[in-house]
Amino acid sequence: MTEAELRSVFGAAAVNALLARIASGETTEIDPRLSAASFGFEEEKTRTFLDSAAYVGLVERRETLHCPACPEAIEATAAESELCPLCKEAFADRGGVERRVVYRLRVHGTRDIPWVIVIHGFNTHGEWQQDFSWRMGNKLKYSAPVLIYKYGLIRFSVLVRWRHRQMARQLGTAIRAAVEHAKANRIPESPDVVLHSFGSQLFVQLLAMPEFDDLRFGRVIAAGTVIRPNYDWTERISQGRLEAVFCHCGRKDWAVPFAQYFIPGTGPSARWGFSDEAAINVMNEDYGHGSCFDLKELEANLAAGGLWDRFLRRHRSTFDNEPRLFKPATWRPMWKPIRGFVRIGVVALMAVLAAFALTFFSSIWLTGIDCLGIASTG
Repeated sequence: MTEAELRSVFGAAAVNALLARIASGETTEIDPRLSAASFGFEEEKTRTFLDSAAYVGLVERRETLHCPACPEAIEATAAESELCPLCKEAFADRGGVERRVVYRLRVHGTRDIPWVIVIHGFNTHGEWQQDFSWRMGNKLKYSAPVLIYKYGLIRFSVLVRWRHRQMARQLGTAIRAAVEHAKANRIPESPDVVLHSFGSQLFVQLLAMPEFDDLRFGRVIAAGTVIRPNYDWTERISQGRLEAVFCHCGRKDWAVPFAQYFIPGTGPSARWGFSDEAAINVMNEDYGHGSCFDLKELEANLAAGGLWDRFLRRHRSTFDNEPRLFKPATWRPMWKPIRGFVRIGVVALMAVLAAFALTFFSSIWLTGIDCLGIASTG
């Protein structure tokens, strides 16, 4: 039986309830009698459902042996004797050793979020960063500082590589200072990172700079990202630079497909996803370029069991049965001469517009001076 067949036989609601239990990580054992109502079945059908789920691999089915008198669990070797090694009662006097079936979830313990760095995109002040910081502070029962990194409102400088490197170097310097400050305040763990748009490009530029090889990161959330879909995350993880990456894609993100034509070294990963096996790609059909930072969506993603909450705090296996998880096709950038031609055209157009604007405002300024001169002599 497959998971699809499990849904067909027992219904999507029951399977989704089980997956939610797994994702929560709050319990490792299911009692069929106590949990029957949560799956919408009677106890007997719940056992059949859990047996089938064990066959699929969602739960683990174990048989345990118990003394009918204690009734404590005993080892198989102890069950072969006449007396219980714990209470010394004879098994035969109570009807023999009891056999019980135990269902255990394949869950992993939760992970603490040490601290977080958030980096915004270009042509924006990153207002979402404050909302994220406030909700992260209210979400956790312990202190997890949030470093809001702002590199200023930029527009035209995203078109040139040397400016990328310069800004990535500034980012690395700021992060290194923050890491040292965190360690001085007894937070030795590497920070998690939330990236948006051009901020994601600065982050991978930083990872490529040997001068910042000492910087280590935890889990990385990339939303509205313009990193190339074929980026080698596995290499970075094997180098110990980061722990895991989550790409939150939006089907209605119309901005990123054009990034490769205007911003050198970028690609449409927010629409395409990452082809690297190490990346977790989740697609939201209704998301635009910054929809995940809308207040309602931000709250849902950070809520207990939300996508970002699960990525930051749970084991990646909690995404194994996520319906929005996808594996992208192979991506290749547009032919380099075409990209270069478009970029040169855009730069030339901006230069013409800048020259026109300069001439226009200069003429207005000179006209104003002339008018003042006439007025003063009149």
